[in-house]
Amino acid sequence: MPSTDARIPVPVGDSSDSDIRSSSVGPKSTCTAYLGSVIDVSRHAVRDLLERLRLDVPTYQRDYKLESRVKDVLRSWGVEKQLQLYLPPALILTTTCYHQITDIETKVHIALFSTLVIALDDPSILSTQAPDEFHRRLCSGAIQGELDILGRLTNNLGEMWGHYPPFAASSIFTSALQFVNGCLLEQCAQKGAVLSSDALPFITYRRNMSGLAEAFAYFIWPKDKFPDVEVYMQAIPDICWYQNHVNDILSFYKEELAGETGNYMSDRAAASGRTTLETLSEVIDETVVIMQRIRNILGEGEARDAWESFARGWIAFHTSSPRYRLKELIDCEYIIINH
Repeated sequence: MPSTDARIPVPVGDSSDSDIRSSSVGPKSTCTAYLGSVIDVSRHAVRDLLERLRLDVPTYQRDYKLESRVKDVLRSWGVEKQLQLYLPPALILTTTCYHQITDIETKVHIALFSTLVIALDDPSILSTQAPDEFHRRLCSGAIQGELDILGRLTNNLGEMWGHYPPFAASSIFTSALQFVNGCLLEQCAQKGAVLSSDALPFITYRRNMSGLAEAFAYFIWPKDKFPDVEVYMQAIPDICWYQNHVNDILSFYKEELAGETGNYMSDRAAASGRTTLETLSEVIDETVVIMQRIRNILGEGEARDAWESFARGWIAFHTSSPRYRLKELIDCEYIIINH
């Protein structure tokens, strides 16, 4: 899933780039030069992506009715304060990506799901939830009555069949199960697990597992308008990769400034023997091909229209979220939602 945690970025000057370290230029000049190159590369990448995808990203307004309904539910759960940090990005995601959905109850469930999984994406929250016991507790039926975040997520998932066709709801459910495993794998990466140079398939596997892309893909088509999953089923794998790739491209700027490692872009570069910039260019090329395949599969009609709305909204989620700092690169406006 998109990274939305509130961890403090590492200063730019802490970069371990070997060319920068070996330069004779003083620290201040080095930092400025590095920052300039990151800005230029990132700005070009974002503009190149938007131009080649042929997407016009609209401006979205806050959905105050949705915000009120979701806050009421969190308040009734007694977790409003615990989850207040994670609610704004969840509301922005629901407002931008699922603008085409007209049923408010469906959007409330998506927003609650998003709030819970964004919270779990924060290691400080995940570590309090005994995630390594989650699947066993689920199988034994123990977790359904629990009031922690994983218990609330389980109950939220149980209601998805009321909003999505059986196969779609089941896929949303299994995507969430894989997400918890993916979080555990990412913890290993943060602990400094060394990846083999032949580990590219594992890096792809881990990215798919932790991204929750399958759930967010099926959310596009609620059953009140799309009861037959066959009208969009064949596009699901590419829609998942569209989400992951766009997230990786639009996260590149803030991740480079923070000196982050262990993410898909840096690990793929290391495993494939390429530079991060070469990998960034490859991922953009792949995203353009993926978008064309999705459009070919969906053809014309309401299912395609819903996809196009989501595709624009997925980009707008990133450009509207202060987390990604994209206003420093392109002309966009943030949606500001107070905690």
